[in-house]
Amino acid sequence: MEFNTIIKPQNKLLEVDFKEIWQYRDLFSMFVKRDIITQYKQTILGPTWFFIQPALTTVMYMIVFGGIAGISTDGLPQPMFYLAGIVCWQYFSDCLNKTSSTFTTNQGIF
Repeated sequence: MEFNTIIKPQNKLLEVDFKEIWQYRDLFSMFVKRDIITQYKQTILGPTWFFIQPALTTVMYMIVFGGIAGISTDGLPQPMFYLAGIVCWQYFSDCLNKTSSTFTTNQGIF
């Protein structure tokens, strides 16, 4: 038995149509604005929480891992060492969480 049908994608995987993105820029800006407002609307500190939370986590890591446990950072300043790790991890975690809930969050759009 021989198969003759070959299925190929119409577009390349990372081909982006910038003209279409520019055409729908108002929709894009509305989604960004909606996400920012809903994320910080219920907090007292607002967007400053975005900077305070990693700073407080860094201080806690410095106390626990640097002070109590005495773990070395191989000559790097402790705040820089812990803050770099925290920012990378929180970015990864946030992207993974938001990606996993995209369809349930935007079910009205789909």
